[in-house]
Amino acid sequence: MTYQRFPPQGGYPPPGAYPPPGMARQPSGATGIIAGVLAILGGLWFLAGLAFHLIELSHVVVSFLLVGAVLDFLTAALLLSGGILLLLRKGAGRVLAVIGAGSTLGFVALTFVLRAIGTDFSFSYSGVTLRFGVGVLLIVDLLPAIATLVLTLIPPTARWLAAEKQPAMAMPPQNFGYPPARPGYPPAPGPQQGQPPGQW
Repeated sequence: MTYQRFPPQGGYPPPGAYPPPGMARQPSGATGIIAGVLAILGGLWFLAGLAFHLIELSHVVVSFLLVGAVLDFLTAALLLSGGILLLLRKGAGRVLAVIGAGSTLGFVALTFVLRAIGTDFSFSYSGVTLRFGVGVLLIVDLLPAIATLVLTLIPPTARWLAAEKQPAMAMPPQNFGYPPARPGYPPAPGPQQGQPPGQW
């Protein structure tokens, strides 16, 4: 005598198909990673500007070149350290990257303001000196700085950094979502044991 096997009723998913309650999905780190990479690239750009200033200072010591070298060094240090820490998902990296990108915007704006009002005081920034008539290159500094600032400050980056600080939750049991077996009862016979179901 053969017994007919019926398909499982109800269409329930297998255990472990859904995350347990209370475990949120990990946020995407795309914005934080892009902000970190942009900050590092900006820091390297200002390191190149610092090298330019040092080469110029080796020939002649001029006050505006000295000011530019100091500003390039500070901006490069802020952006490089902020970008690296941001990629390591440290909250301090976000602060340093914001300060570095914000100072870039401020110093570029200050350079153009000083030129517009016709002051004798001038300084060089990012290896570019407005006195030489190449101030257009300073505009190139603005686009990555704005992108770094926006991507660092938006909420997805904050959520990505905050997710790293949360403690890991314990793994749920393998039969999550199903009631535990009652003690004292033998396991129900199944088709794998070759036993027929009980008679009605």
